[in-house]
Amino acid sequence: MNTIESLYRDLSYGEFSNLALSNDGGGTIQEAAQPKIILAANEGLLRLYSKFVLKERDLLIRMVSGVIHYHLLSRFATSHQPKVEQHTYIQDMLHEPFEDDVIRIMAVYNSAGIELPLNDLESPMSVFSPQANVLQVPQPTHGVPLSILYQARHVKLDPTKPEQPIELPDVLWGALTAFIAYKVFSQMNTAESTAKAQEHYSNYELLCQDVIDRDLVCTSGVTTNTRFDKRGWA
Repeated sequence: MNTIESLYRDLSYGEFSNLALSNDGGGTIQEAAQPKIILAANEGLLRLYSKFVLKERDLLIRMVSGVIHYHLLSRFATSHQPKVEQHTYIQDMLHEPFEDDVIRIMAVYNSAGIELPLNDLESPMSVFSPQANVLQVPQPTHGVPLSILYQARHVKLDPTKPEQPIELPDVLWGALTAFIAYKVFSQMNTAESTAKAQEHYSNYELLCQDVIDRDLVCTSGVTTNTRFDKRGWA
């Protein structure tokens, strides 16, 4: 699996080989430039994890009487300390806390494992997602759980942890390095670097489109109706 360290190596040998920050293509990135690289990498990973369904996760909420909008934020989780919200409806666990990693809600299941209609104005049973990380339940039943399947983002990279893994299919690795190069060159404020930035961004888009055209990575996700089994609700 690739790591932050291997990302630095590939950028140094590749897109940044002629830049001083890459130690002139020596396989490393100067320490002062690493936070900027990781900032761009985190943005690139968010874009790729949004464009492609690279991680699916699920969580359980318990509905609360009178609460229609359920914000999928860690401060509403039972594991959150100190407690800052009146209702902690996200039923996570201390050893597996909710990580504020929702990109979008993909499906919602009731306690019988039946998928509920989502964003269907024609169905009286529908729930809604007015925002990416908000579930709207028009008629909540107090204490009754719902299981939410969501598209999740990559864990944020930390520049102080060079061995931190980067979970990305090999077919998208070049897209990530191209996006990082685009961000770095676009900040150099010269005509040459601006042109170089556009070249890298075009390469990023071409690589992503090639993956889509060849159907190498899922873009829609697959839902199941067994979400309650994981935490003993079945």
